[in-house]
Amino acid sequence: MSGPRMGMQQLNGNTRRPPQVNRLNSNDRNVHTQHEELIRYIHDSWSKIEMDRSSTPTMYYQDETNQRLKDFQPFDLEGYWGRRKLQNMNTNKHQQS
Repeated sequence: MSGPRMGMQQLNGNTRRPPQVNRLNSNDRNVHTQHEELIRYIHDSWSKIEMDRSSTPTMYYQDETNQRLKDFQPFDLEGYWGRRKLQNMNTNKHQQS
């Protein structure tokens, strides 16, 4: 005769698992309702966007070049701070020696 299995509840000598209850508690229902509302909102919003896209032609923005910025070169701030930190570390190392 085998003993009770691990993970099984023994009620009145019965080793069967209690039946699973498929009912949602009030918190689960609330989350389910909020989820449904969110999905409905996203669907409705996307449908409006699709209707607007089909009714009006697509317009693209074309940037006009600014003459004041034609020679602009981006500055690598991260590289600057890295080189400065390395330079300070080397300077402090030589001063301590």
